[in-house]
Amino acid sequence: MFIAELLLNACIAFTGFYLIAKIIYSQRLASSNLKTLIVGLATGLLGVLLMFKGIAVNESLRMDLRHLPLVLLAFYGVRSPLIIATLIIGCSRFYFGWTPQAVVAFLAVLGISTGMYFIHKRLLHRPLLQNLIMNVWALFMISIAVSINLGFSDAALRLLASTWTIGLAVGLLSSLLTIDFQLLNEQVQRYKQSAELDHLTGLYNRRVWDERTALLEEEGRVYNVLALDIDHFKHVNDTYGHANGDLVLQQFARILQEETRPHDITARIGGEEFMVLVYDLTPSKVAKVANRIRERIANTRFQLDGFPAISITASVGIAHGKHVAAQRMNILADEALYAAKEQGRNRVILYEVDAEAAMTTQDREPVRS
Repeated sequence: MFIAELLLNACIAFTGFYLIAKIIYSQRLASSNLKTLIVGLATGLLGVLLMFKGIAVNESLRMDLRHLPLVLLAFYGVRSPLIIATLIIGCSRFYFGWTPQAVVAFLAVLGISTGMYFIHKRLLHRPLLQNLIMNVWALFMISIAVSINLGFSDAALRLLASTWTIGLAVGLLSSLLTIDFQLLNEQVQRYKQSAELDHLTGLYNRRVWDERTALLEEEGRVYNVLALDIDHFKHVNDTYGHANGDLVLQQFARILQEETRPHDITARIGGEEFMVLVYDLTPSKVAKVANRIRERIANTRFQLDGFPAISITASVGIAHGKHVAAQRMNILADEALYAAKEQGRNRVILYEVDAEAAMTTQDREPVRS
């Protein structure tokens, strides 16, 4: 019976860990507040379930593993869900009555969570040691609570011996499971990033650009597509070598990241051509942004390996519109870029799609926003 209850509790705990970790790493919950609430509630309910199931030590004593879900959240460093789960697990003890023993148990749960949070911060880069010490801390706080509630009787000592033996064994297994799941998810994230990001610049690649812009026509928002190209980039590669050409591309990409908003989508389409998706700006405002980028590039000294720093320029084509398919906007932005090249480079050309206007040329001197 004891073995069966132990295995059942371990299975409940491990299944709960898996599901909670999946929620923590999920990208489908857009609202961080919603994820916080769901993780906190799920972990708290898991702790309550483990408390009610329990494991019979003898006919009169039972132990439980309610502390293990708190170890999980502390290990992941998610503070708000940890607070929610702590309050749920701690308050659930009052289900059996508002007694001094319930108060001691509640305070023990608070002590467990508080201590584990600081252990997490101190041992952030040593996951196995961190997890094991968290389990030991939890068992230590439980021992204090049991000693206060039951004294140092034979029953209390038997309960503590069982709690430490089972707690350490299951805690070790849960630590290994948690760390393995974390490593697996980190590896998945690395694979995902390598599939989404351009390996050289760290910007989005062409595949992600196509995915993120596929439904722009249906969104009904004003948006702008910027096509940017480094002027005479072939000369840079031929003169200074392809390795230095890569350095220029990396520095160019960093400027784009610094000069665009976090929610703008910036991608390297191929070679020296880049695209930027900018929402909700009027033609005049997006022209100011483009000219600010163009001026920043023209005024930057690009560092090379084995050669003096060089200056480069860039041409920019813009398509501005609403309810226009992304494919057409991409083509129009490319046409505007081609016109900028034809008209002397180092300039911005804007095409307003809604008005079917002709190409509008911005002077070499940028319009400052």
